[in-house]
This record gives sequence, C-alpha cells and structure tokens, in this order.
Amino acid sequence: MMSYEEWRARIIEAAQKIASREFQEQAWLSGAKFVSSPDELYQIMMEDTTPDLFFETYGKNFTGRQLQRWNDFRSQLEHYYDRMPAHPDLRRVLEDPEWDLVRQAAEKFVQALEEEAENPEKNHRNGGQRPVDKR
Repeated sequence: MMSYEEWRARIIEAAQKIASREFQEQAWLSGAKFVSSPDELYQIMMEDTTPDLFFETYGKNFTGRQLQRWNDFRSQLEHYYDRMPAHPDLRRVLEDPEWDLVRQAAEKFVQALEEEAENPEKNHRNGGQRPVDKR
C-alpha cells in the first residue's frame, strides 16, 4: 500500500483533471497535446486511485465537510458516467451543464482536501497528526 501522502496526492491530481475544463480542452479536442477522455478520467479517479478504499482506511481523519465533498463529487461523477454513451462526443461533454456540475463538485472536493494540507490541526480528528500507515 502506498503512503497516505502519496495516495492523497494521486486522488487530488485525478480530481484536478476532472475539475479543469482547460485540461479537458487540451486533452480531448483535435490536435490535443495530451490524450484523454471522460472515460479515462473516470477510470483513473475511481479505479486507479481507489478513493473508496482511501476514505475507508483514513476517513476518520477527515472532517464531515471533507467527507461530504467526497460523497457529492463521487455521486455526481458516477451519475454522469452511468448515463454516458460508450463513445461520447467530447465537445458535447465539454458543453454539457451536467458535466459542468461534475467539474464543480470536483473543484469543491479538491479545495476541501487541500484545506486539510494547509491546516491539519483544524481538520484531523487525531490531534493534528498525520495518519499512520499500518503495514
């Protein structure tokens, strides 16, 4: 298992890509300098970074607000992914108000987790101490 800090950083990085319209325009449209898709962003976020296991393992270390932001983001992302066609029109996804809600939820989630890094005493329920890996 990776360290808490590395795992958290990977989750934030994946969520930042979902929150960033600029990244998506650069990765999804013709002549893109990156290669990506909505499906790839979902797979990286939900499968590669295993955020459910992260929050199951370390959830007691987060505030109710941080956990709510995670649940809101996860719900929005899964709802969108479940109704997305196998080969979506990427420009339509970029302009879709429902996808914009996913981006907004991702941004709020990232802000909540970054808040924890800025002020661990406020956010950690274990007296401001970083979670300990129990390997």
